[in-house]
Amino acid sequence: MPRMWKRRLCASCAVFLAGLLWAACTGDAYVDVEQEPTCDSTEECQPEKTGTECIDGRCQCAIAEEESCCEPGAVEEEGDRCERACRPASECTAAACETSRDCPGPVDPRCGHALCVAGVCRLALREQLEYQLPGDCRVVKCDDVGAIRVEHSGSDVFDDGNECTIDRCIDGASSHVPQPTGPSPETSGYCKDGKWVGCLRDEDCGNPSYACSGSGRCVHEWCENGILDVSSGETALDCGGPCDPCASGQPCDSDDDCVEQICADDGTCAHARCGDGVLNGSETDVDCGAPSCPACDPGKRCSSHGSCQSGVCSDGRCREASCSDGVMNGDETGLDCGGPCVSCPLYIDGPDT
Repeated sequence: MPRMWKRRLCASCAVFLAGLLWAACTGDAYVDVEQEPTCDSTEECQPEKTGTECIDGRCQCAIAEEESCCEPGAVEEEGDRCERACRPASECTAAACETSRDCPGPVDPRCGHALCVAGVCRLALREQLEYQLPGDCRVVKCDDVGAIRVEHSGSDVFDDGNECTIDRCIDGASSHVPQPTGPSPETSGYCKDGKWVGCLRDEDCGNPSYACSGSGRCVHEWCENGILDVSSGETALDCGGPCDPCASGQPCDSDDDCVEQICADDGTCAHARCGDGVLNGSETDVDCGAPSCPACDPGKRCSSHGSCQSGVCSDGRCREASCSDGVMNGDETGLDCGGPCVSCPLYIDGPDT
């Protein structure tokens, strides 16, 4: 018997070496060894327990992307169908559970919550968070493990309310490009340098006794004659009264005579100040919203998110801070979390998370 076993072993070795030699001669990098069948029929796969079928001589799941996470020995001991029969491969490592409390939740609780389904932990995730800041050219989504990721979105454009600008997202940020000089696209009037004006040329005024001023207003022709016409109401050369408002430092009789709506006690137009009680300069509402002034309270007019204390400008008005506005504001300790909102993940510490 030992000698016969050795002869068979040598014969097998010979076949194996011959295969290697043939592969080397043909240039193949490896020898394709066909796997031996493990089943002849589906019954042998214990389908009622493992969920598999006998396909091409092997116990496999009917869907190629799935596999049976069940161990045959454990199945036999349990005596019934394995709860993880033919599932996505990722579920083979999922934790077992009795209730959802046994399961780890998503990385970020704002993305959803844990579930216990048929004894296996799963995640119920939101594809896109409700916490979105409108007009920031971004969309906040959740990935497969419930972590937040931010993507650029060219459709999430901030509307600055100016018909003479084209609102776009450029390099992930809102941009407002001036409309071409010409008729306004929405109302009567014209666009020039990104601002609405009443005229571009004298002909646009429709009256030969009127002229188009430098600021784009139709004014009496003597407002553009280069002469100080005090009798006609001008307070300075071609400005004040019925003409264009005067620049700072020019003589004035009232606030309406001045570009920045401030006629000082000395009778000259003054520069705008944040505390002058007048909507002027680059302010979006009275004494707020300008780069050098405080941000505006909720309800005040705005032209950007930065104009508002809450960081949220919608439909031209500042909004109250909320737990779903996509901004870290109010009493929050993180982005739409902490304080009066849902608890923050441990890693969240600011609005750029």
